[in-house]
Amino acid sequence: MKTILTSILLFSLLSIYSQDSCVVKVYPNDCLNCYIGMKAVEFDGEGIKKTIVFPELSKAEVDMYLKKVLNINDISNFNVIVSDSVYNSLNESLTSEIYIFKKDQLYDHTLLKKFSGFTNDEPYEIKIPDTIAISNSATIINHKDYFFITDYTFGNCVFISKHSEHKAFVINTQDLTTETNFSKITDDTICFYNFSKYRGDLKSANMDRMRLESSFGTKNKMVSFLMAPDIKVINNEATLSYKTGIIIFDSPKEYKILHIDEESLPENYVIYPGSYFEHKEEYYIQIINIDRTLDDQYVFGKFILDGEKLVFSKFPNYKLPAEYQPASNFKSLRKILAFESPYIFLQYSLSFYNTNNDQTYKLPLEPVNLDFNMANMNISTLKLKYEYKFIDAYVTEPTIKIISKDSEKYYISLIDRTDYSLIKKLEIAEFSKPPKAGICFYSNDKLYYLSMDNTIVVEEIKYKE
Repeated sequence: MKTILTSILLFSLLSIYSQDSCVVKVYPNDCLNCYIGMKAVEFDGEGIKKTIVFPELSKAEVDMYLKKVLNINDISNFNVIVSDSVYNSLNESLTSEIYIFKKDQLYDHTLLKKFSGFTNDEPYEIKIPDTIAISNSATIINHKDYFFITDYTFGNCVFISKHSEHKAFVINTQDLTTETNFSKITDDTICFYNFSKYRGDLKSANMDRMRLESSFGTKNKMVSFLMAPDIKVINNEATLSYKTGIIIFDSPKEYKILHIDEESLPENYVIYPGSYFEHKEEYYIQIINIDRTLDDQYVFGKFILDGEKLVFSKFPNYKLPAEYQPASNFKSLRKILAFESPYIFLQYSLSFYNTNNDQTYKLPLEPVNLDFNMANMNISTLKLKYEYKFIDAYVTEPTIKIISKDSEKYYISLIDRTDYSLIKKLEIAEFSKPPKAGICFYSNDKLYYLSMDNTIVVEEIKYKE
């Protein structure tokens, strides 16, 4: 066993973070179940160099954690580092984590309690059964155990297992439309009573069930917005709106629902069910001003979790970018498609936000071109034409990789995190199948997407010469 007791800066660990390596950050205040993934670290991944990092603890404490808490059989297979500076450089969240490195780049990062083994990252395809319909409005998320697809049009959550026979599971909004789920989202019992009373009348308008929104900006977490029909009857006249909640799946059979406290929202702001992001026990949710033509407005709010209720805390230092004005009344412009820790990116904007320091920066790419054709100045006929479209990001310690679409071509840009300068920009040559949804980073050098023939494709990035 090698124990390093001196403070080491993160950049000095490059020799440890070599090809095929992993680093386990041990948070001493975790519950015992939070260390359960350590067995998979020890017994899986033959040939992977393994390092355990502790904060400053005594030798006796470290020995007890290794032998009695982490239950490691053969400590000689691990490097052990005891250092506050190294530990803090890895501290993405207040729990134990594992960082997996391949080819000197961060390949994956997850909570230790969720780690089940080192996966095979070779290119592959999974054909979704023909009995499962998936529309063009679907979005796809790469979870450690599943590919998770949410489909707004058909109202389905589709789970495709990454293991064994790639079994498919489908949950639809009818399955989720229960009194218990209504109560969790709306925080009352009247809402479900009124819904049940008028449910027959709502069926013809396809409103007799909850509504599922696409899952924007959720990396390795199966999350979506779930909306409950809210009927109000005033003077014998019924009106319909929706209450918004967050549904978080651990598996097709296990999920929890978080209530969003709308009473805590700032005046004139409402929830826009486009994006949700967790970072260091803080929660970011997309919101929108009821005055859609207002240029000076915030795009998302920071929330805190109180039990199973998300309560508004404050506005981050990020507002609707100047290039969106005067088009802020366009819903399509408001979508935040990627939260890649610690950054938040906007779909048609070069402006992005760093959650760590509450600062806004610009991507070093060509300016966004938003060209509007206002026929007869009628806002309902306003048409958007754009050249730049943000798709996805992949963050390592030194760089940010950006996938963007420009004039029907896809590019990957490599950006230096120290000064946010452009290192290089390369055009993606081709995809093995025509994409329907996704085109996201699976790893540093691979993409995944859902193809037009409903096949999940994981493939190496091919660049034009």
